[in-house]
Amino acid sequence: MDISAAQKTLGKDEFLKLFTSQLKYQDPLKPLDSTEFTAQLAQFSQLEQLYNMNDSFTGLMGYMKSVNDSMAAGFIGKKVTTQDGSSGRVTGVDYTDGSTSLILDSGAKVPLGNVKEIKENI
Repeated sequence: MDISAAQKTLGKDEFLKLFTSQLKYQDPLKPLDSTEFTAQLAQFSQLEQLYNMNDSFTGLMGYMKSVNDSMAAGFIGKKVTTQDGSSGRVTGVDYTDGSTSLILDSGAKVPLGNVKEIKENI
């Protein structure tokens, strides 16, 4: 039976359950070594910080995408040159499958990342 990658990793909730179970069932005559206990608390703290950082990056990526999409709309009516040297006037913007492309007067769709130069349409 295949186990997905998500099931192979230990999330923060599982770690906390395991940690509290360990404390609950430890032998009172042989308590957990204080250095080991401190190391496990530090690991939990790092795990929590990584989850928070991931949430922050996810929000930042969404914000950057919206700024990128707004910027692309500002290219309408301007002449762009692409990395491969082709050029044309931007007549529209396409937002498909999470990627932003400029639609040129020739009908070609150019990914926003492939634009090398932008000029006012003269």
